[in-house]
Amino acid sequence: MSKSYEERMAEKYNFLKKDNDKAPEISEKNLQNNPDTSENDTNNEESLLVPLDAWNTVLNQLGNLHEASQQMAEARERAAKAEAEAEFLREKLKNTREQLDQVKNKKRFFFF
Repeated sequence: MSKSYEERMAEKYNFLKKDNDKAPEISEKNLQNNPDTSENDTNNEESLLVPLDAWNTVLNQLGNLHEASQQMAEARERAAKAEAEAEFLREKLKNTREQLDQVKNKKRFFFF
């Protein structure tokens, strides 16, 4: 069975380690140096420390997705405009041909 997304990301970026033995020790020594942090902050299982490179990669990908969606919207607008213009020109050509046929079929009387 293949690994889950979380396991692959943990291997790639070295986060989401499930074993606490290999995790850096943050406990009492760091808490004494930083009195503003509490034990609840370090033990909160809902929060996740993400490496800066991984975070920047995610932000770059989000930026690329945003730009791509803007380009797709612009392309849709251009396509709709071109389609409407093509339909208009088809109708105009049809009308012009009908007028030409009417002029050709019209009997001309020359009075000399």
